[in-house]
Formats: sequence, structure tokens, C-alpha cells
Amino acid sequence: MEIIDVLIINMYLLAIFTTLVKQKTNLNIYRTLKLFVVVLFVLIIRMVFMTPPVLDIVTLVKIIPLIFVVVLMVQTEFRLLLRLIGVKTGLLLSNTIEESVKEELIKSVSYLSERKIGALITFERAVTLEDYIRTAFQIHAPLTAELLSTIFVPQTPLHDGAVIIKGNEVVCAGTYFPPSENPDIPKYLGSRHRAAIGISEVSDALTIIVSEQTGYISVAVDGYLDQDISQESLVLYLEKYLQN
Repeated sequence: MEIIDVLIINMYLLAIFTTLVKQKTNLNIYRTLKLFVVVLFVLIIRMVFMTPPVLDIVTLVKIIPLIFVVVLMVQTEFRLLLRLIGVKTGLLLSNTIEESVKEELIKSVSYLSERKIGALITFERAVTLEDYIRTAFQIHAPLTAELLSTIFVPQTPLHDGAVIIKGNEVVCAGTYFPPSENPDIPKYLGSRHRAAIGISEVSDALTIIVSEQTGYISVAVDGYLDQDISQESLVLYLEKYLQN
């Protein structure tokens, strides 16, 4: 087996491993793993073009999938780079949540978590949540940490329901989702977590839950609940589901 084939296999294995541990590892470690994937890719491309003969069909078949792997893994960093140099990424790539809004969201979730204030924050994605929005209290205001945190202050009229966010706008508050009827859900999970799982089972929405008992942060998406995650892991979820 040629050295280039060994490098290609190692790159695929590293890319798969990096994707699998994305939500469970520290943000800096995850980005370091992605950097290693890119370094391997650059090394492979350099070897291909530096070693005669020039590209043949077999080599092309090996290289083309690598390009797609790298593009998928670094598209968030690529979009941020374009934004830094003044290119509006919305014209090139789908972007649901802006970087500044993401920072406001993290600030609010951190505030709520530290004070053990229960919260349910749902992001609409491709599947519309209009049926739930219609019956909720309409807000339609830019997402800020102050607005989001204030909504969930205990004893206020809207603190019990969920907030629905579209892109960079808080659309409504005080909406209620049907709880999941999955019998495998642990008994200790409360109504917020069950509602978050429920909406993730009938839509592609991503929901952030802050527990009022523990202050723990959880995320529900695609019928799956990831409990007690770090802020770094929450950032990774936002990048994966709302900035791709």
C-alpha cells in the first residue's frame, strides 16, 4: 500500500472520529482535531501534485471525496473568515444564526443556568412551527440576552412556556409543546425536558433546556436529549445545526 493511500485512510478515520466526538468534547480539542484533518488533506494534495505522473482517474476518485469531507468540516470557519474580510456569507451559504446573536444566546443561557431559572428555547429550522407560534404570545423582536433572560424570570406570565426563535428573531413566547410519550424517557425528567423531546420528534427544531432544579443545560434535537452539557458543547450544537 502506497503512503498516499495510508494517509487517505487515516484522514477518513480521523474525520469520522472527530464527527462522532463533536458534541462530547471540549471546543478547543474539537477544533484541533479538525485542524489535523485539514493538515492531512493538504499533505495528501501536495503529494499528489508533487509526485509524477500527473493526475489519473484512479487518483481523482480518491481525492474528490476528500474535498467534500474537508468542505463539510470547515464550512463554519470558512464562513467566519469570509465575514471577517467583509463578504456577506448569506449570499453563498445558508446561515440561520449570526455570530453576534449566538453570543447573546450563550450569555442568556449562562445567566439562567447560574441562577437555576428554568427555560425552554426552541429554534425553528426547515420544518415550520407556525401552529405553535399562532397560539403563543407574539414578540417579533431581535434576540438579545436581556430579552431572553427576562422572559423566563419566575412568576412572570410567560416564564412557563417555550420561546420560539427564527434566525435572529424571538418570534413568540409562552408556547406549549406536546410532551413526548416515549416510555424510555427517565422518570426524573420534568415537563420542560419532555416537551423539548416531544417537539424534536415531530420537527427538526433544536431546543435548549435549562433545568430549574439543577441549572443544567440540555439540548433536544432529532428525538435525542443530550443532558448536562457544557457551554462549549452548546456552541458546537449551534454551529452544527444552526450555522451549516
